[in-house]
Amino acid sequence: MLGQRTQAYDLYVRAKAEQARIGIDQIEAQIPPQDFERQINQLYARWSNGEFSFGRFAELIGLSHWELWEILEALDLPVV
Repeated sequence: MLGQRTQAYDLYVRAKAEQARIGIDQIEAQIPPQDFERQINQLYARWSNGEFSFGRFAELIGLSHWELWEILEALDLPVV
């Protein structure tokens, strides 16, 4: 599981750094792995309960649909 979390965090950090056009180290300083994991888990639980759409989930986490899908797959969280 640790490898999955690391892979998902790396995907997230790279996507956010590309969006913001800043260094990966700056994103890592702004959003540590434990904060990322907590946010993903909270939003995933709410999305799974039908509180909002997948598009809204992606918007809330600040990623594209495809980036979020890839991260959830890396975490072995069902997307459909």
